[in-house]
Amino acid sequence: MEWNTKYALGIPVVDTQHRQLFRLSNELDAELQAGIRSEEIDAMLIHIGEYAARHFAMEEKYMAESNYPGLAEQQATHQAFAKRFVEIYDEFKKKGLSRDIVDTLRRELTDWVREHVTGLDQRFGAYYRDRQSTAKTTDSL
Repeated sequence: MEWNTKYALGIPVVDTQHRQLFRLSNELDAELQAGIRSEEIDAMLIHIGEYAARHFAMEEKYMAESNYPGLAEQQATHQAFAKRFVEIYDEFKKKGLSRDIVDTLRRELTDWVREHVTGLDQRFGAYYRDRQSTAKTTDSL
């Protein structure tokens, strides 16, 4: 799935990070299909995990600053992703790059990024844009 501007939340830094997450997800998927080596997947997974953690912190900061009522749900979803990511990574480190790990990475991680950005994050984007619009209207009065 490719990034599309319709997925933009209207927060430039978050939108840039979402584009990067799509790119990383697509890159991971392509590498898994092509038969990536274990050493390469290890480095890629570390990078994705670190990037996702930074992204979640930034996104949650904007949610907190805008008093987003869905913040707790987003935090829980982010924590669940991080926990599952660690479980999959630990399994990969113990067992190596098996067909099961490849399928799990493709199914759970790459799909999660796409579904989260195009689903739950869109609710925040609509809320954020509405708040920005209301603030501009109020400021101009």
